[in-house]
Amino acid sequence: MGTITVKVSDLTGNIIEQAEQAGRLVVEGHPTFPEPVTLEVLPEEVEGQLPSEETSFVAVSYFAPGEVTPRRYVLPLEVFNNLFSEQEADVETVLDRAYAAQMQEQGKARTTRGKRIPAGKRTRVDYTSPEHAGDPHRGIVSQEEARYVRENLNEVNARLRENDQRQIDPTDPKMQERYGLRAEPIVETHEPVEEAEVVEGDVR
Repeated sequence: MGTITVKVSDLTGNIIEQAEQAGRLVVEGHPTFPEPVTLEVLPEEVEGQLPSEETSFVAVSYFAPGEVTPRRYVLPLEVFNNLFSEQEADVETVLDRAYAAQMQEQGKARTTRGKRIPAGKRTRVDYTSPEHAGDPHRGIVSQEEARYVRENLNEVNARLRENDQRQIDPTDPKMQERYGLRAEPIVETHEPVEEAEVVEGDVR
């Protein structure tokens, strides 16, 4: 009598018919498991449940009054920004101001890659430039960036590919909406029909 080995999903217990159908979900950070844990899963069990690649997150540590051990959280950027709802200034201004005060207390000058920059200032990425247009980033794509991507899609995708970043698929509805791309219409072509040679002569 033979033995049949059946592989099942670690999430639901559903049978994985073929090994190539299985995906892997690596748990890299968990409150009770210090080491990474790999789970066998079916794609439909996780895809659609995970955040979009465009979603950004903020990791924070909260020290409650009188506590020396922090509680650590990972928040979607939007949820983090909502914590500042009562602030008149924007979130980045508040962070810059707090960071400048922090550096001043520590007696250090704020630096970026060894270059001194004024306190309260931060380097912003110009996504309309050829070096960064089309890069994954949060927020709305400006008209200038979208136009550059549309007009230079091959060059943009070549740069993204070299940097191991996701490329822009012009047939993806989300990419079409984000960058104002249009799917190429299907043009039907027909082979020309050769005309029969007409030979003049008596018709009998």
